[in-house]
Amino acid sequence: MSGDTGRRLILHMSVSLDGFVARRDHEIDWLTPDGGLLPEHGDQRHRVNLELLSQIGLIVLGRRGYEDMFKGWSDSENPMAQLMNSLPKLVFSQSLSAVEWNNARLSRLPVEEEIPERKAEGGKDIVVFGGARIANSLIRERLVDEYRLTIHPVALGEGLPLMHGLPEPQRFELVSSTVYPDGSVAQVLRPPSDR
Repeated sequence: MSGDTGRRLILHMSVSLDGFVARRDHEIDWLTPDGGLLPEHGDQRHRVNLELLSQIGLIVLGRRGYEDMFKGWSDSENPMAQLMNSLPKLVFSQSLSAVEWNNARLSRLPVEEEIPERKAEGGKDIVVFGGARIANSLIRERLVDEYRLTIHPVALGEGLPLMHGLPEPQRFELVSSTVYPDGSVAQVLRPPSDR
């Protein structure tokens, strides 16, 4: 963790085999065979996601992620949706005038200014579900304490990269790796403890 106090920032994203989090047009239809927003994860991945959400005190989203997740989760009754709906959410956007999702707050500050303040508050961890621009800013500023990346067995060829324009190489330590039946690989990585 960067610093000795406060809460951790966890980046939780799906990535194509060639390192993209979305198509150039921001579409993520490649995540599921049928083009739906929520892939069929199976019991194992569902349990992992529920466990993560139970450890979270704040969800961070960009505008597109907010709009997609609000559509998919806000009126659903499944246990994961209930957790998503109950958790505080911080939405970064310059174009939205308001956010409607339960427990959501809009921020117009740069993520590199707002996130250190949220981390310093203490409490349960923070999870970032995207988007690409927010994730990239947090990575460049070395504000991410843990990466939970699901690498999907699909190459996009081009799109929105997860890591773009890093000022220098960043190394990571592998904490765990899980292969799912659909061929995707969930990896938990952390920056070296000596950073």
